[in-house]
Amino acid sequence: MSETTPATSPAPRTTTDPERAAPMFNLSRSQEIVWLHEELFPESRAYNFTASLDLRGPLDEPALRQSLATVLARHEAFRLELDPEGFPPQQRVNGSCAPRYRTVDLTGGEDHEAAFEELWREQHDEPFDTAEAPMVRWSLIRLAEDHHRLLHTEHHLVHDGWSFGLVLRDLFTTYRALAQGVPADLPEPRSYAEHVRESAAAEERPGHQDEALAYWRDTLDGAAFDLPLPGLTDPGRVRDVPHGDQLRQLLEPELAERLRAAARRDGHTPFSVLLTLFAELLRRRSGRSDLVIGSAVGNRPPGFQECVGMFVNTIPLRLRLRSDDTALTAVDEVTEVLIRSLPHQGVPVQQLAHELGEHSGTGLDNPLFQVMFSAHDAPIPHVEGLDLEVSVHEAFNTGTSRFDLDVVLVPDSRRTVNSRTGPGGMLLIWDFATDLYDRPRIAELQRQFTALLEAYLADTTTGLAALTAAANG
Repeated sequence: MSETTPATSPAPRTTTDPERAAPMFNLSRSQEIVWLHEELFPESRAYNFTASLDLRGPLDEPALRQSLATVLARHEAFRLELDPEGFPPQQRVNGSCAPRYRTVDLTGGEDHEAAFEELWREQHDEPFDTAEAPMVRWSLIRLAEDHHRLLHTEHHLVHDGWSFGLVLRDLFTTYRALAQGVPADLPEPRSYAEHVRESAAAEERPGHQDEALAYWRDTLDGAAFDLPLPGLTDPGRVRDVPHGDQLRQLLEPELAERLRAAARRDGHTPFSVLLTLFAELLRRRSGRSDLVIGSAVGNRPPGFQECVGMFVNTIPLRLRLRSDDTALTAVDEVTEVLIRSLPHQGVPVQQLAHELGEHSGTGLDNPLFQVMFSAHDAPIPHVEGLDLEVSVHEAFNTGTSRFDLDVVLVPDSRRTVNSRTGPGGMLLIWDFATDLYDRPRIAELQRQFTALLEAYLADTTTGLAALTAAANG
């Protein structure tokens, strides 16, 4: 294995004179949660995000490197750096910094996949120095003359799923333009610092969140925020460190297409159907028909669709299931909860917990929910005219879990930048706390979940509690 340009080499600053340094500004509310987690659990890598881009075909490596530099220059969020002296810290934008980039040649080895596994784990697990921009690093790994992988790792202080789609679009649009000798036509992104300052100013306005807070107080009045799942974990086990594991579940294209068709027919989304069935699975396990399940939401204000940064918030969805309702009625009501709740997604979850008088006992758990079900529905961009086939693998098992159970739906399992043909499957990523659960029990939950889905698609008028006995556990 040969390697050049170490990824850990420090990025030079361009403003060393304190009088000329960029102005400091506060963390956003979304960033505060990430920062606090790492303060409490400095060994956790839950907020490092790594993706592998599989590149097949003739690669112009200088053009790729220049395209990565363009991404870094375009998006100031990657060039944020925190002041380690503050508590909580403030941040500034480094005016210009060099990419953290290395190349690794694995063509001389025998077991490419084992060597790659070691490399991605090393790159993912290396902590970011958040006081030193950039908060992104890349490794280009050569597996064969016409086969490379680009490892992309960034910190969640500057990242969310929508942002990653922007990075992919900008990277490969620039790469194509360089290959063709034409300018890259890309929209101008807004500043993440501008978003933070606008949000802070809005919070200062009297009554800014009154309507949203009133909605959440009313909706969550009398709710139980714990969710015991007897039978999944042994008595007495508690979660006191963010250790985790992951199992992936593919819904094959035929099953996914039936789900999409049923959702369209009934005025739902695949997400609302799967969320309802997930809640029914938890109802059967917990014995509770009144559940609070967390869900991640994009929370991007208008005008910031082109901005890379951390915008995500999480909201508590209170779902009440009645076992004598039909499954279709249950999905109707869960859909209604989503419709009512999403307009109020702007209240930061930490502010909401404070307003409700709920506090974390350990700093590890969210006081409003320990189980999450979300959709990672940011589109993978299509870039035509590339000489490369580009496929994306993301959400690696990091060995950590931010929640007891965290399930993410990827609505289209075809993660490719090139054209796609035929229907795609769906992917469900189950992250779970290994202090509480083990792989066989989560695998059994996955089996039961699929059985519920099959029963629902066979007859949506079946009573919720009567959905296939095979899913009862």
